[in-house]
Amino acid sequence: MKSILTAATLAFAALIVVAPAPHAQSAAQSATSAKAPALSSAKTAAPTTNAASAPTTPAGPLIADVHASPYRGLAYDRPNLRNQRFDLRDATLLDIIALAYDRDNTTILGGPTWLELDRYDITTMVPSLKTSSPNPANPAAISQSNPFDPVRPILQRILAERFQLTFHTQDKPLPGYVMTVAKSGLKMTEAKDPDAPPSCHGEQDKDHPGQTVLACTSETVTLFLKTFGGIYPHRVVDNTGLTKAYDFSLAMSFQNIRTRDQLVHIYTDALASVGLIVTPADVPQPAMVIDAADRIPTPNQPDLVKQIPPMPPLEFEVATIKPAADNELQGIMPRGSQLTFSAQLLQELIVRAWQLATGATLGPAVDALPKQRYTVLVKLPPEIDARMVWEDQDEVDSMLQKLLIDRFGIKYHWTDQTRPGYVLLPGSGPPKMKPADPNSRSFCKTGPPPGEKDMTSAPDSPYDHEFYCQNVTMDQFAELLQGVGWVEIKNRVPNRTGLAGAWDFTVYFTSGHKLRIDTAAAEAAAKQSGDSMAAPVNGLSMADAFRKELGLRLEQQPITLPTLVLDHLNPTPTAN
Repeated sequence: MKSILTAATLAFAALIVVAPAPHAQSAAQSATSAKAPALSSAKTAAPTTNAASAPTTPAGPLIADVHASPYRGLAYDRPNLRNQRFDLRDATLLDIIALAYDRDNTTILGGPTWLELDRYDITTMVPSLKTSSPNPANPAAISQSNPFDPVRPILQRILAERFQLTFHTQDKPLPGYVMTVAKSGLKMTEAKDPDAPPSCHGEQDKDHPGQTVLACTSETVTLFLKTFGGIYPHRVVDNTGLTKAYDFSLAMSFQNIRTRDQLVHIYTDALASVGLIVTPADVPQPAMVIDAADRIPTPNQPDLVKQIPPMPPLEFEVATIKPAADNELQGIMPRGSQLTFSAQLLQELIVRAWQLATGATLGPAVDALPKQRYTVLVKLPPEIDARMVWEDQDEVDSMLQKLLIDRFGIKYHWTDQTRPGYVLLPGSGPPKMKPADPNSRSFCKTGPPPGEKDMTSAPDSPYDHEFYCQNVTMDQFAELLQGVGWVEIKNRVPNRTGLAGAWDFTVYFTSGHKLRIDTAAAEAAAKQSGDSMAAPVNGLSMADAFRKELGLRLEQQPITLPTLVLDHLNPTPTAN
């Protein structure tokens, strides 16, 4: 499973103008729409390294920390590059293979059922890896060479030596996209200065709030796809025949994005506005077929801590905390060498800093926390790229925790408390889920199953969330529920269904936030029209959806959870 990303994360991925690497497809991606006929003329990717070919790596023993990831309510693969060091957190074996061999996840076939379910953490030293400081003149610029290239040979060794991975390649038509020129013609102008360095950068459109303009100069289609093709969940084949450099702009709005599929549509529509049509199609390409892999990696070396020392705590040069403006958008933005947490409640900052989303809760003091929203600006040393630091959630959260303790005078302790929390229970009748193919991969992903209608896509849809699960047991589903439940579920969910076996199913529901907004709107409309009763609000709460669509119950019961208890907290921060 790829974990679900928030709308802010998806919008941020577009705004900073750094396309996801091929391995880093969001778990929020939806299935592509109905596929066009296979294209026999489409260009195919160069064959990848075959299992019979040993990766080119430095001689000597493999020094790497490889272990199962701890539980996280919201888990997604997070690679982090530093000088001579590489960290990867919460990655499935499918993620690791895709990164190691620079592949689209959908071109990796076969393998054990847990290939995209179990998650691992990896840390290794890479002597040849050098990272550069951000460019303050263009913080959105990225290198034309892939920054993960020095890491791939070592990951290939980890897969072969620690997971005993074996595979072979086989040509197959696989899901992809084809870019062509529109019948109405190209709407880009040839570059004024074709010899100038290519550049694409995003800026907020001052005349249209909420809209971003991606302005590109001296940019070829080939380079654009190399930089931004990762926005799409599958490989994009360039069939335009365009070789010149162009100047063009793409206007896009990233508001209310919930899924990767929505992000894909935004880019597709923007490209169509300049005469570039992107169409789903089966693209012939070499598939990587997994023959075997071990679920438990071989043990780490006993003296590993000496060879891979822990990272020193992240320090900041300047940090300011100020009340947020009334119209300030909520979000988190890494840019250059600074991190900005915009319009955040103190409760939200505490939940992040102490990682309460991993299943712990905040004690009774939560009701007494101030309702003022703050914007926190953290300036890191100039040689540190905040976008890379952002990938290490533990490091950022630890830094934020120290800042909040210092500025708000927080004193706290941990304890176990019995509090209401969601549990997964059997329904009143037989389950409404389909028994799974035991040989299919196990995962839960947002959106509908491939080829099925998206219940959230219609403008008047009462539903705003949908996910589907394949070949998951109820124990596995309960472990994934905090992630697929978005903000609806704030605790690690126990499985008390008593159901055996594995299942396939789809769930669509209406978030509590949308239900509250729609209810308030209906009450306001009734008051304005003089009606004594408001019109009923359409939609299904998550609990109602479980009963109706799965034949299960998701209910709150007293459960014992680790709890952060705030012993002291100043209502306002100390002066900057």
